[in-house]
Amino acid sequence: MIRHLTVSAIILRDEHVLLIEHRKSGLFLPPGGHLNDHELPTDAIHREVMEEVGLTVEILAKKQFSHPAVATLEPPFTILVIDNVADPTVGPHTHIDLVYVCRPTSSHVTLNPNEVDGYHWVALADVADLPTPPELPSLILTAAKYAETAEF
Repeated sequence: MIRHLTVSAIILRDEHVLLIEHRKSGLFLPPGGHLNDHELPTDAIHREVMEEVGLTVEILAKKQFSHPAVATLEPPFTILVIDNVADPTVGPHTHIDLVYVCRPTSSHVTLNPNEVDGYHWVALADVADLPTPPELPSLILTAAKYAETAEF
């Protein structure tokens, strides 16, 4: 099966998470999307968030290794393998999704109407009441706990 590398941004603020109304799927999802050719995952997360909702974000992650001979990036919070993603253009495929936990560094949301039908700052306790992929509510709660307790 075809595999695509994607990124998702769980953007947390004051016990809320930013979710978009995804045009293609009709689901509430974190902002994100496919990596461009030759793009670093951390650059992709910043680009996708800016393109979809017009925010700048800080990735909440600590580099676990550094050495002057190589560049190191902030690691994702987790990596999801999402099988059977439906797409009328490329057909069914798999997303290898690098999930980053972020906090906004700007406050004014500007939607891209070509990709997003709406956005909501959703209380963490209310995510499970929305149409989302089945794993998303527990992923967001786990990410929120990580953001509260980890040292960055």
